[in-house]
Amino acid sequence: MKTSSVCKHYILLVILAIGIQCPLLAQNPEALFQQGLIKEEGEGSLQEAIDIYIKVASDESVERPLQANALLHMGLCYEKLGRTEAQKTYRYIVNNYPDQAETVKIAREKLALLSQTDTNRKEIPREFNIRKIWEGPEDLLGEISPDGRYLSYVDWETGNLAIYELANGKKRPLTDSGFWGEFSRYAEDSRWSPDGKQLVYSWWNEKKTYELRTIGLDGSGPKVLYSNEEVNYMVPCDWSPDGKHVLACMYFQENRIQTAGLINVADGSMRVLKTLEEWPGKMCFTRDGNHIIYDRHQEDNSSVRDIYLLPVEGGNEIPLVQHPSDDFFLGLTTDGKNILFASDRDGTTGLYVNHLEDGKPTGDPKLVQSGMRGDEVFGFTPEGSFYYGYSEESRDVYMAEVDPGSGSVITPLAKLKTRFQGNNRTPDYSPDGKNLAYVSVIEPAPSNINFNRGGGNVLIIRSLETQQERKILPGLHEMGYPHWSPDGKYLMVVEWNENNSMGLHQIDVKTGQVKTIVSPDEGEPLRLFGQHEWSPDMATLYYGRLTNNSRNAQIISRDLESGEDKMIYESKEILHMTHSHDGRWLAVISRPRSVATYTMRVIPVSGGEARELFRFEQGERIYIGFSGSSSWSADGSHILFRLRDDKVEDPNWELCRIPASGGEIEKLGIIMPGENASSLTMHPDGRHIAFSSTSAPLPPAVWVIENFLPSD
Repeated sequence: MKTSSVCKHYILLVILAIGIQCPLLAQNPEALFQQGLIKEEGEGSLQEAIDIYIKVASDESVERPLQANALLHMGLCYEKLGRTEAQKTYRYIVNNYPDQAETVKIAREKLALLSQTDTNRKEIPREFNIRKIWEGPEDLLGEISPDGRYLSYVDWETGNLAIYELANGKKRPLTDSGFWGEFSRYAEDSRWSPDGKQLVYSWWNEKKTYELRTIGLDGSGPKVLYSNEEVNYMVPCDWSPDGKHVLACMYFQENRIQTAGLINVADGSMRVLKTLEEWPGKMCFTRDGNHIIYDRHQEDNSSVRDIYLLPVEGGNEIPLVQHPSDDFFLGLTTDGKNILFASDRDGTTGLYVNHLEDGKPTGDPKLVQSGMRGDEVFGFTPEGSFYYGYSEESRDVYMAEVDPGSGSVITPLAKLKTRFQGNNRTPDYSPDGKNLAYVSVIEPAPSNINFNRGGGNVLIIRSLETQQERKILPGLHEMGYPHWSPDGKYLMVVEWNENNSMGLHQIDVKTGQVKTIVSPDEGEPLRLFGQHEWSPDMATLYYGRLTNNSRNAQIISRDLESGEDKMIYESKEILHMTHSHDGRWLAVISRPRSVATYTMRVIPVSGGEARELFRFEQGERIYIGFSGSSSWSADGSHILFRLRDDKVEDPNWELCRIPASGGEIEKLGIIMPGENASSLTMHPDGRHIAFSSTSAPLPPAVWVIENFLPSD
C-alpha cells in the first residue's frame, strides 16, 4: 500500500517546519532506513537521522510497515532531543497506522510514559541536550576534573596516564614511563582530588603487581601511595571530600576476597571498610564524607540491585534507592543534592535523577531519558552536566538457504530484520521449524555490566511464518546460546554470572519459568564450552566443562533425573563440540594450546573410539572457527563449520561441510561476515541455516548530557 495523502501531508508539514529540502523519491528505502539507524543509534546524530527518516516516510513507494517504523524512529529521535514533536509523531502513528500492531503498541507505550513525565519535565530546562564530545580511545578509565575542564584517560598506545582538555581537544601525558613488552608498565583507572590538583591512579608495574599512585596536574610529584603484593587487582574509586583519604577496591586472588578500603594519603596506611560479595560498579563518598554510595544485589541469589549508603565509621548499610527494578548507581552531583542512577523500571534502561535533602531522597525519581546506555561513567561538572563513554560492537543474526544435496546457495545470506539491529545473537531453530530463538540486548545494560561475550538479557522467540516476536525476560545476569529441547517446550541457555562463572538453565517457553540444571557454583569458577544439548528422549544433557584451571576439557553427560555426571571424553586440547540430531554422535573440533593444528573427530555418545575426519597441520595457515560455529545437517550426513585460509590475501570465513562418514571438505559459497560468527544452526528442512556474527565496532566516544537536573 502506498503513502496515504494524509500521511504525505503530515510529513510535508514536518519538512516545512524544520526547513529541509528533500525529494520524495530517494535511494532504496530499506537501505536509506538503515543509514538512519546508523546515524541514530551508532553516531548519535539525531537530527541527521530525523532527516533520513523523513525521506523514507515521504517516499510514495514505501510500504506501510517501513513507513510506520521510520515514523517511530523519528519520534524516538525527537524524544531524545527533548522536543514536543515526539508526542505528535507517536500520536500520528496511533491514529493512522492501526494495521501496524507492534509499532502502534510501542507508540502508545511511549505516549503513556511521556504523559506521566510531563510534570517532571517542566522542571528540566528547554536546553536539555545529549551530544558527542570526543571519539577517543576505548576504555578511557578516567574521570572529569572537578572544574569540568579536563578528562583523565589512559593513552593505550604508550600506557601512560594522560588528560584531555575539553575546550580545545588538546592531549597531554602526565606519566612518561609507560611501556609495552616483557615487563610492561601502564596506568589504569584514575580519580581527581577534590581541589583538582592531583590524580590517584592504578599502575601495573614491571614486577607484575598493581600499585596506587598519585601525581600532580602538571606531572609533578609522582609517588606510590599504596602497594600490596597480595593484592591482584586494585582501583581507586574516589577521594574523601577533605582530600585526606582515597577510597579503593581490591581483589585478593588467593582467598578470592574483594574489599573496599580507605587509604590514608599522608602515610599510605589502609583500613578495610567492607568485604564485598561482588566487584562493585560506581562507588563514591557523600559530600559530608560520612557515607559511601554504591549499588549491590538486594539479597543473596537475587539478580536485582538497589543503591545503599555504607557508613564510613561502621554500622549497617542504609537503603537509598529501593525498587523491584534493577537500579545502578551512576553518580552524585558536585553539590551533593542529586543522585543519578540507571533503572529498567519503565521497561527500558533509562536514566533517573532523585533530589536529596539531608542525604535522603525526596519524592519519586524523575526520568531524564529512556533507552540510554553507556560503558563508562566519567562524572559531573559543577554546572550539572554528566559525562559518560559508550562504544558498541554490532552483532546480528544472518540467514541463508542452501541445497541439501549439492550444498549450493539458493537464497543468499541476509541479515535478520528486527526492530533492534546490532543487538541480536546466538540463534537456534526449533525442532518443528516454526520458530527461531535468539538472545538480544533489547534493553541495554547500565554502565557496570558489559555484554561482551555474545550474550544478552532478553530471550526472543520469533515466528518464522508471521515474523512476530515474543520476549522472555528470565532475570538472568547475562545469557546466550539457547538450544531447544526435542519436544520444543524448553530452551537451555548458558548464563555468565558477575564472577564470570557459567551455568546452564532450562527456560519454559510458555511460562518463562527458569530451572537451574548446571549451577555456576559447581566450579571455582565453572567454565563451559561447546554446544549443550538434550538426548532425543530428554533424559540426558550433554555439555563441555573445563577443569584444572581450564587446562583440561571434558565432555559430560548428565542424567537429568539423578543429576549424576559421566565423562565421555577428556583432552588437554581446546575443544568445541556439536551433537547429531539423532543423539548418537558428537563432532569435536580441537587444537593444542601451543600450536594451531586443527582436527575434527566424530565420537560415539555411548563411548568408544574417536574417528578422525580431517587434520590441518601447523604451517598450513588454515583456521577453524570455535564458539558454536559448527552444526550437523538435518539428516546427519554432513557436519557444517567455518574455515579461513590465511594463505590468500584478505581471508574471509567461509561456510564449509564435510561428510560425517569421511571425505573431502566442500566450500558452500557463503562468506560469513565478521570475526566472531557463532551458533551455526540448521533448520529441520535441511535447507535453511542461521548464525550470528559481529561487524566492525563503532568508534568509542565520550558523550555529555546537559541541562537535565531539576531546579531547586
